[in-house]
Amino acid sequence: MYTGKNLAILGLSLLSVSSFASKKVDDSKTNVILIITDDQGYGDLGIHKNPQVKTPVIDKLASQSIKFSNFYVSPVCAPTRSSLMTGRYSIRTGVYDTYSGGSIMASNETTLAEVFNSAGYQTGIFGKWHLGDSYPSRPQDQGFTTSVWHLSGGIGQVGDVFNYDKGNRSYFDPILWKNGKQFQSKGYCSDVFTNEAIDFIKQQKDQPFFLYLSYNAPHIPLQVPEEYYNKFKDVDIDPQYFKNRGEYVAEMSERDKEAARKVYAMVNNIDDNIGRLMTTLKTEGLDENTIIIFMTDNGPQQYRYTGGFRGKKSLVREGGIHVPFYIKTPKSLSNVKEINEPAAHIDILPTLAELCNIDYHTNHKLDGISFASSIKGEKKTATNRSLFFEWQRSYPELYRNMAVRKGDYKLIGNCGANANIEDFELYNLKSDPYETTNIIDKEEKTATILKKELEGWYKDIMDSPNINKLQRIIIGSPHENPVILNRNDARGMQLIWDQDDIHVSWDVTIAKEGHYSAKCYFRNPIDKTGSMLFRIGNKNITIPNKAKGIKEITIDDIYLNEGDFTIDGWYLVDWKTHYTPFYIVLEKKLF
Repeated sequence: MYTGKNLAILGLSLLSVSSFASKKVDDSKTNVILIITDDQGYGDLGIHKNPQVKTPVIDKLASQSIKFSNFYVSPVCAPTRSSLMTGRYSIRTGVYDTYSGGSIMASNETTLAEVFNSAGYQTGIFGKWHLGDSYPSRPQDQGFTTSVWHLSGGIGQVGDVFNYDKGNRSYFDPILWKNGKQFQSKGYCSDVFTNEAIDFIKQQKDQPFFLYLSYNAPHIPLQVPEEYYNKFKDVDIDPQYFKNRGEYVAEMSERDKEAARKVYAMVNNIDDNIGRLMTTLKTEGLDENTIIIFMTDNGPQQYRYTGGFRGKKSLVREGGIHVPFYIKTPKSLSNVKEINEPAAHIDILPTLAELCNIDYHTNHKLDGISFASSIKGEKKTATNRSLFFEWQRSYPELYRNMAVRKGDYKLIGNCGANANIEDFELYNLKSDPYETTNIIDKEEKTATILKKELEGWYKDIMDSPNINKLQRIIIGSPHENPVILNRNDARGMQLIWDQDDIHVSWDVTIAKEGHYSAKCYFRNPIDKTGSMLFRIGNKNITIPNKAKGIKEITIDDIYLNEGDFTIDGWYLVDWKTHYTPFYIVLEKKLF
């Protein structure tokens, strides 16, 4: 039996959807395709004056679209995706990092997929999710009727236990999850996700659909088919070209230059795939009734051309958070070409809902606003508001890698909570879009006002329920059995990765009392005898082992009560040597 508390957890998402969107839909409903790429910066497009990348399809799409010239996201992957999905700052959703348990979105959040699904749309995700790998945080738990996705923050990362051992071939023939079941794909990952998206379009062509095509490329590892790499392997990445433009760039190392070649090859592959998608829309007669968005999730991970913006991924400078955003609408909807007002990922949900005539309300606090009136050319969206940005490898700390933009001004804090105003940076982005001249000493009054806003925003988001009571993985539910507890969703130190000796734990809810088994898998064979210690809540179980070369230890029968617990475990050789499981599989034996 579920407890009342757990029933509330499981039911919140459904309740919020039913109150969030209407069921009004007709045959003329506009389709939506939202394309997002991973770690592709503002400068990784030909239309943004990069002479070395080849993106003719995206460039053409951009020329037919409305350009948001001041569009912002979070500095890293999962926070951007949680904000895009919910219209809320990521901290409110319980997402504060990309791993170490910080990328699990609360199940009571209402997502874009739930909004569109409740309005009669079929909803599909193809690619990267990165908002929780287990129930109730998977895409199929959050409103997607069709889902083809990979675990963790990237294919082959530590949380992606099925592809981790493939090394530099993890992007080829990856094992994915398709509608709740393991799926052995064939081909290069970006090709696979596009193939599945095209199949979805063909299957849903007679009913409205929302398609989220979320490429994991060009995120590291920089793996790309040889035919694409060969197009760029001899390209001379000359940073002097960018310096001669009078724009800010960092020095590029030889490693950065080779990374740029591979990234440009991966982007060229994405461009070809988007071309196939566009051809499908035209062939199926859907191109005139589909909204198409192209955007990226943050700046580049390596130093390369950024269109002049300073900084890269993980930073709140423009190079880390200012990204491409193009929206192509049906011709009858708009003749606008460019919107200059600052907009952000938090605005996508309310904007798309209004463009598609979906009436909604929610008990959640939305941070975003709708830009539908600007897109339609009816009136300029009132944007006398502040946009806030932050990220560090943990919960946010006041004034550390944190910024606020209001109007033309942007205040950056990277100095800690006890800093004085002169320790901040202030820029006028209208006159200095590349953040070259800190004017804090000239406009201290403006900086002080923005600093106060940062303080108020920080207090507000840190009071949010979902950051103070983080989402737990639910074990023993018929929705997912068995459950994989992986390193991406493990909590503990800020730098949990594949270490054998680091302590990790998982916060879980046992949904149903009964008999369970636990299989503990290790990254490397253990050649020493010892004991496996498994702990859930206050219950310890010790399994002696005399075999050598083991990679798996099974605890066959554990009787667990319902409730909230923390799970951890380790293989103990002696009091100085221990090994932490790479992942654990828990299974409810009988329902």
